[in-house]
Amino acid sequence: MNEQLTWKVRHEATASAKACFYWKKDGQIVRSAEFTRPELEAECERLSEAGSDVTQFALALIQLALSRDSQQESR
Repeated sequence: MNEQLTWKVRHEATASAKACFYWKKDGQIVRSAEFTRPELEAECERLSEAGSDVTQFALALIQLALSRDSQQESR
C-alpha cells in the first residue's frame, strides 16, 4: 500500500501558524513534519527541483498565507 499524505495548518497563540504534514501507511503515521511559511516555501522549491509533486505542499502554503493575513486583520 502506498503512503498517504495529509496536512493541516496549526495556529499557535505565541507563534506564527505552521503547516503540519503526516505520511500514513496502512493507517499508521510513519512520518511527520512541521513547516513555517518560509520553511515550506523552501521545501516546495526543493521538491519542485527534484521533480516531485508539490500540489499538497502548495495548497498548505496558500492556507498559511491566508492564515497569516487573517491574523494580521484581527490585530
